[in-house]
Amino acid sequence: MSKRTWASLSALMLVVSFAPVAAQSPTLNRVEELSRMGRAEEARVELMDWWDGARDDSSQRDLQLGLWLRGRLTVDPAQAVLDFQRLVVLYPSSPYTPEALFRLAQASHAQGDADAARRHVATLVRDYPGSTSRRDAEAWLAAAGAPPASTTAQANPATPTGAAGADSVTANPPATPPFREAREPSAPQVWFVQFGAFADESRAFALHEELVDAGLAARLVSVEGSAFIHVRIGRFETRQQASAQLEQVTARGYTASLVRDERAESIERR
Repeated sequence: MSKRTWASLSALMLVVSFAPVAAQSPTLNRVEELSRMGRAEEARVELMDWWDGARDDSSQRDLQLGLWLRGRLTVDPAQAVLDFQRLVVLYPSSPYTPEALFRLAQASHAQGDADAARRHVATLVRDYPGSTSRRDAEAWLAAAGAPPASTTAQANPATPTGAAGADSVTANPPATPPFREAREPSAPQVWFVQFGAFADESRAFALHEELVDAGLAARLVSVEGSAFIHVRIGRFETRQQASAQLEQVTARGYTASLVRDERAESIERR
């Protein structure tokens, strides 16, 4: 997707109202307010400060809102796709997730991938039938017409591939994201390679079986505070170790993400 195409799409996205959820963080409230006023650059600066300084101690709701806002405000299309996909996988019950799927469909269409756009809308229709985003996405898809020719030879980052399907996060972050990554916390870390988190057990079991059949040591787990079944491999003390495993997985055509989660796992199936 060209920068000009993304700029046009971003401008359209910014004038659409944000999902109606009250954030706990005054900073994120301020970011939303600046965005609604059209002061996008100021909003980006405020969000970057929160991302670097307060994210690690934030609530789950604020983490969801932070991802949503960064995806909406970034000028980097790959970063936006990455953040929206993280919302879909890590926070499937978030009020922002249906709209994130809609944005992924629009991004795929803008990149020339009509099949991916239809898959994202199909996921939205299936998993969030009562969402207003579902109706908007169906209307948009019906009127979207043929997508422009793809301008990149690389795999479309909005199109999950391999076993994880539309519930996965792309594993290849942009080379120059407009936001600095959060500081690594000093507390002990536990990293996993995660293929998805599912409310539907049958989907989680099917993905698990496919990964095991492919020779991957996948497991199904539940964690405290989450109603979803997580499909993971590995348990790593450093991000570097987890990244090495992630590279091996993505080289085989699967889409996954790095997850830091210190909560105890309860094994559902190995």
